[in-house]
Amino acid sequence: MMAAMLLSLFAVQELDRVHVDEATGEITLAARNTVLREHSDPSKYDVVTDMAVCRGRLFASACMAFGDASLYEPSAYSGSAEIFEYAPSKDEWKAVREIQQSMLFNLRVIDDRLLAPEYFPWGDHWKHIHTFDGDAWAKMGPMPGDIWHVMDVIKIGSTLYASGSARDPERGDPDWIKGHGHVWTSADGGRTWTDIRRTADLGRVLDMVEFQGKLYANERGYQLIAWDGKRWEEIPVRFDGQKVDAKLGSAHLLVFAGKIVAINADLTYTYDGKKWTSTQPGYIDLWRDGAKLYGLREDGHVSVTEDGAKWTRVTKDGVPAKEFDRQATKGRPIHRGALALHRGRFFVGTGAEGKIYAAALEEKGSCTAKPQKFEAGDRLALAWEAAAGAHVRVRTAETQEELAKASWKDAAPSIALPKRHKWAQVRVELEGDGRRTPVVRGLKLAKE
Repeated sequence: MMAAMLLSLFAVQELDRVHVDEATGEITLAARNTVLREHSDPSKYDVVTDMAVCRGRLFASACMAFGDASLYEPSAYSGSAEIFEYAPSKDEWKAVREIQQSMLFNLRVIDDRLLAPEYFPWGDHWKHIHTFDGDAWAKMGPMPGDIWHVMDVIKIGSTLYASGSARDPERGDPDWIKGHGHVWTSADGGRTWTDIRRTADLGRVLDMVEFQGKLYANERGYQLIAWDGKRWEEIPVRFDGQKVDAKLGSAHLLVFAGKIVAINADLTYTYDGKKWTSTQPGYIDLWRDGAKLYGLREDGHVSVTEDGAKWTRVTKDGVPAKEFDRQATKGRPIHRGALALHRGRFFVGTGAEGKIYAAALEEKGSCTAKPQKFEAGDRLALAWEAAAGAHVRVRTAETQEELAKASWKDAAPSIALPKRHKWAQVRVELEGDGRRTPVVRGLKLAKE
């Protein structure tokens, strides 16, 4: 909404190495996404598990601990988790939420709210999904039963779905503590939930996506399951002409280019509703931006595809591979790295020491607005907020042709158009150090 207002009142004529954020209308220097640099180490945990952009704001979750800090060294489980927010104006990450006695693997954005389902709970609050509306935190739920893991949450139409696992000791299962996979549904915004799926075997239901009008989910790392609102369909991983007993693994799911894309570190699966394909390399996280899909590899590089099949490497200087080397004794965590594109800039969270890398920024750039026509003698009001390194210029002229040749001058909040001048134009010039960027917000030129 803010970006639409900005463009209607202050349409952009030319962008030169700057980025205008669609959600907020804020102007910042553009990124050089071929180069990723160590940015910060905001968390006390070792794995940045996910990133999400909500209301134009970038968030990251972190948990897991290796070595002596782990609750169970073979699994690297941690006793709590954190959520951070990135502030472009300060170029820093700040903890905004700490989850005690549980962990977080997925961040989701639904109806302009950030949702964070809890995993591996220890406390009394484990039946809930944390929510953030941009101002305040709340909890969605409670979930039914003896919840063990809530892995994902998605909304299809007006219905919410959550996936994970729960324990049911009344069934007499000797391994009841591990839990069976479940899917729950809510028709009242997450206040109450109904259980619609229990796996026959122990395990978890992991990522979910909407595809071809159905809910699809990764069941226990073995297969996809699909729900059409009435019944479940089981979809094993099968390849034409091949006798391969393939499994999904911990695959993260995302829909792109008419297919479900399922990634593991070593390979990528796609499913178009009828056929499976398998390609290499694999990825440890994905980020969709319009018609492009980006993938983060465990070697620290980011690649891009426009069809889900052919990938091209974007980064020349990526994240050092050692940032994804750490692993628990008996295997790596389900998530061990995260990728985001925020304001046109790559951010990568690592899976070894919980660090964050970010793309380098342009050191200079400008944003020039389209010329605006007024009446001679008008007094204009120019509004903006800016930090050091941002300069706002203005020029006026009698005609639009003369305006293109006029000199730029430092802007003032109030501008009296010189005699016979009917045209005015504004330009923002930004300067940074390649790491930080000034932020210009609220830019508007109008008649007083």
